[in-house]
Amino acid sequence: MGHGFISAITSKGRLYVTEFDIGEFFIHGEAREVDGEFQAVIVMRAKAPLTTVTTHQVEKDRWFKTVDAADTAAKDAAKALKTAVDSGALTS
Repeated sequence: MGHGFISAITSKGRLYVTEFDIGEFFIHGEAREVDGEFQAVIVMRAKAPLTTVTTHQVEKDRWFKTVDAADTAAKDAAKALKTAVDSGALTS
């Protein structure tokens, strides 16, 4: 995998999610269902010893009709965030 690949989490022998290292957090994109529609979110998991997990909607007030569309948008946004961080977006 490319630079910044951290881990592949597996469940029942299947690839579940890929996390990226962006400094103090590991991130990944996923879809969340709310009332039959879907949001694309980035999940941020703080590195040890912290155990905080937060989710952030990729595009405010944007909903998707299918889980696949939301999942693709979320994963693309997580990759874009990783690329931005690697390019120095968080440094002053």
